[in-house]
Amino acid sequence: MTGAPLRVLFLTPYFRPYLGGIERAIEQLTFQIQKSQNVEAVGVLTTKYSFPRIPQPQWADRETTPEGISIYRLAGFPRRSIPLYSCPLVWFSPWQINRYLKEFNPNVVHFVGDGWFWGHFWTWFWFRRRARFVFTPSYHSLPLSRWWLRPINGFICNVIDQVIALTRMESQLVRRAYWVPSRKLAIIGWGAPAPAINPAPPDESEAHDSPSARGDANGGQPGEPLTILCVGRLGQHKGQEWLLGVYQQARSSFERSVRLVLVGRDEGDEAKIARLIRDTGLEAEVAMVGEVSDEDLIGWYARADLFVLFSQYEAFGLVFFEAMAHATPVLTHDVGANRELLTRGAVVVPKFDHGEAVAQLVRLVNDAGYRRQLSQDAQDYVLAEFTWPAVAQKYIEVYSATAAQRDGEA
Repeated sequence: MTGAPLRVLFLTPYFRPYLGGIERAIEQLTFQIQKSQNVEAVGVLTTKYSFPRIPQPQWADRETTPEGISIYRLAGFPRRSIPLYSCPLVWFSPWQINRYLKEFNPNVVHFVGDGWFWGHFWTWFWFRRRARFVFTPSYHSLPLSRWWLRPINGFICNVIDQVIALTRMESQLVRRAYWVPSRKLAIIGWGAPAPAINPAPPDESEAHDSPSARGDANGGQPGEPLTILCVGRLGQHKGQEWLLGVYQQARSSFERSVRLVLVGRDEGDEAKIARLIRDTGLEAEVAMVGEVSDEDLIGWYARADLFVLFSQYEAFGLVFFEAMAHATPVLTHDVGANRELLTRGAVVVPKFDHGEAVAQLVRLVNDAGYRRQLSQDAQDYVLAEFTWPAVAQKYIEVYSATAAQRDGEA
């Protein structure tokens, strides 16, 4: 297998048309690695479910995207999964997994996310002698009710070739929780797409002002509201309700008009959040635009003056870096790896510190000079250290190194 072109297969329980943070990372990584002369083909093995556990039996078994990504989908039985876990806890045919593996014939298999243990195990079982395996867990702490995942993920981490953590903090957690030998553990973060020169604006039916005019360009245009953007699924985990409480208290101290835009699909709290907006009289200032296309999301990043998100946990926080790549400064709090990663272009307040969050939101809205400085720092930081071409090159080096190691052991 020395010098053989790389055929890389990613595994994830959800993929297109659904694109959450992990799924967007996989897609961006596939776009970049297939540009390499060392990569012959890129594929994704996934399921016929959309997040969270919604069966989509009408989806095709196989699909090739316009970018050349081969997608293989597994049907589950029964179709409806019990709502106890983020991944569908149903039976997927091990023999169908084997057929897809033989059809694509990967020599590198990359597990992304630590939840789809069924797909991980059977893929390793069938191709453990024909491919090298890389695992990016995107680790989350496990409550007692889910400690049964520890031996499963511990087994997977110890039989594959390389475990890649997203951050230093995560590498320590993964090593302790899944008993990963230090020699198998490395750190590679996610990236952010470089901004287009003239990004497409969001749908004007959802916007009040010109899409090309960012308030920060000249310290704020007269009469034009400053746009605060929050991107995340509408659920308790992403903290939109808490954000609304911070916004409601801060708004009386704003020295200019502001609008808050919530982008994201419903994860159970959409009706509750909409009711809270109505009950607090914020309908004229807060817009819920739902799930948007990739192009519209880029447009929202480009037009936003400030990005704010107070989620309960972020393993990496891809949306922060996507916003910062568009020179949008960030306000968040100290959960997960935020303190470790958001060292420039962002304000990180103590975890769920309501008073400090209010104070910093007021300052970021009222102080145009402070915003402009953070804006430049944010973009410089991301484009220097967190771009997808750089991330892809690191992974190609990992894929090639594990191949060489296996060849040396053969």
